[in-house]
Amino acid sequence: MSLAFAAPETLGELATLLGPGTAPWLIAGGTDRLIAPAALPESGLIVDLTRLEAITGIAEAADRLSLGAGVTVARLTRDRRVARLAPVLAQAAEVFGSVQIRNRATIGGNVAHGSPAADLVPALLAAGADVRLWRPGGTESLPLEAMLVRRPALGPQEVILGFDLPVGDPAPHGAFVKLGPRQEPAISRLTLAAAGPAGRMRLFAGAIGAVPLRLGEAEAILNAGRAGFAAAVAEGVAAANPGRASTAYKARAVRGLAEDLLERLDETPR
Repeated sequence: MSLAFAAPETLGELATLLGPGTAPWLIAGGTDRLIAPAALPESGLIVDLTRLEAITGIAEAADRLSLGAGVTVARLTRDRRVARLAPVLAQAAEVFGSVQIRNRATIGGNVAHGSPAADLVPALLAAGADVRLWRPGGTESLPLEAMLVRRPALGPQEVILGFDLPVGDPAPHGAFVKLGPRQEPAISRLTLAAAGPAGRMRLFAGAIGAVPLRLGEAEAILNAGRAGFAAAVAEGVAAANPGRASTAYKARAVRGLAEDLLERLDETPR
């Protein structure tokens, strides 16, 4: 069988392509595949999702910010609504890969790929995002945390339509910092993301496990006054990686990263 290509413009057209027994290869920005050409299929169906109108929008409502899964990382860095209502996500997008990658990569693709080092995932979790899933026959909305712990996180005929981030008055505060072997572009070795109203911020560490880890003790300190925050973050990261060769390095480096997070929180407009 030869390799075929389709680019549906509506969910109805996509449903036709995802019939019973089919397993097409879904692609959006395609940046993860560009560095792994050997993984390209030799036969079957490639479905390009970028023309789907249902996944391309950004919308602000009284209680949420809605982001289509097809929104590019570069667009996250430019959109004023994202900067105002989800600064943690805007900051994560700013240090995401290279300029070329940001212009192609999508928020939905970064989540769907399932990389432990995905920069946008801890930012979305800290922001308390819900994910909107579509499959032939219906849609479903659930907390992103609930989707990530499923195995597999996405079913063979499921597509991420977008994400809904809760907002209020005042808008949520937030910050994102990362540790890598160089400034840009680099695969993250550790990330920290904090977001939420004052006194109720959520704190996640990324690139230390299959899914980002919520650092409960450090989060409580962050919300209560910050004294001992860096030590608590270091302890939480060390507990998540017992016996790893990188544990000692990360225990030292994460203290500095935690201080960077506090500084970024103080710098970010409220």
